[in-house]
Amino acid sequence: MRELRVPEERVGVLIGEGGETKERIEEDTDTELEIEDNNVRIEGGALDEMTSHKMVKSIGRGFNPEKAFKLAQENYEYHHLDISKFADTQNSQERLKGRVIGRDGEAREHIQKMTETEISVYGKTVGFIGPIQNIEIAQEAVKMLLNGRSHATVYDYLEKNQSNIRR
Repeated sequence: MRELRVPEERVGVLIGEGGETKERIEEDTDTELEIEDNNVRIEGGALDEMTSHKMVKSIGRGFNPEKAFKLAQENYEYHHLDISKFADTQNSQERLKGRVIGRDGEAREHIQKMTETEISVYGKTVGFIGPIQNIEIAQEAVKMLLNGRSHATVYDYLEKNQSNIRR
C-alpha cells in the first residue's frame, strides 16, 4: 500500500467528472484508490502501485489526466524539480517559473517539442512526463534556465542532443 497527499485544489481533477479519472487510473494500473480529503491511498501489486502513484503524483503536480495516463505505457516516467532549490525568495521563484514557461508559454512548448516530453510548472515544481532519457535532457534544459542561462543557449543544448531523444 502507498499513500500520498495531493494539493486540495487538485483533488477534483484527480477524481474527475463522475469519478472517471479515478476509475481510469484504477483500470490502467489494476489498483484501488481511496481518496479522503487530499490523502490518497493506493492498493495493488507493487509495480501497479508504483505506476498509479506516479499518475496520482503527476496530476497533483499540475498535469491534466490525459498526460498522466501516458505513465501506464512502458518506459514512461514522471520526475520533478523543486524550483525553491534555485531561488531564495518567493519573488525569485515566480521569476524563475516565468523563465521556464517563457512568453506565452513558448519556452516550455519548445522544450517539450524538442525532447518529446510533457512539462508542467505548478507551485514550486517543474514536472516532466516522458521516456527517461528524454526527461534527463529536458530537466537539464530547465536547470540551465533556472541557473540563469539564456534561452538561446538552452535551445542550442537541445539541438545538440537531438540524437539522444527517444522517438
